[in-house]
Amino acid sequence: MKDLSVYYCPGCGRYTFSQPSEVADCSICNLSMVLLTRYSDFRTLTKEERDRLLLQNMIAGNPSISSRFLDYMRSCSVSKANAPQDPYLHKLETENKELNDTVQWMHKTIWDLLHKNKALEHELEKYLPPHHSQEHFESDRII
Repeated sequence: MKDLSVYYCPGCGRYTFSQPSEVADCSICNLSMVLLTRYSDFRTLTKEERDRLLLQNMIAGNPSISSRFLDYMRSCSVSKANAPQDPYLHKLETENKELNDTVQWMHKTIWDLLHKNKALEHELEKYLPPHHSQEHFESDRII
């Protein structure tokens, strides 16, 4: 196990652990596996670091992989953008818009009523006799 190393397929990125004398072809792509790193070094890496190492080696070995990968990702995003929306999603969006409109209407109505109430209070203060204080007026108010 002292010479155990990590080998990867330059085509699909599949990797395997093996002795240098036992390196085989990729079972998916039938390409020769390429040395990635020693197993002892690979074992200490996190999953993200392993993925980064693998991708860096794949791109360094074949720069067209990055353009093929980007083309694939663009085609996926275009197909998702053009995909018809779920009718249930459309129903929820419509319902959400109606609820938001109702909340805005209620908010506007409440503020309008508060402003009218304040205006009426000021109007009534004009007709109160001068000996009525503001505190007395507040206690007479119906809530």
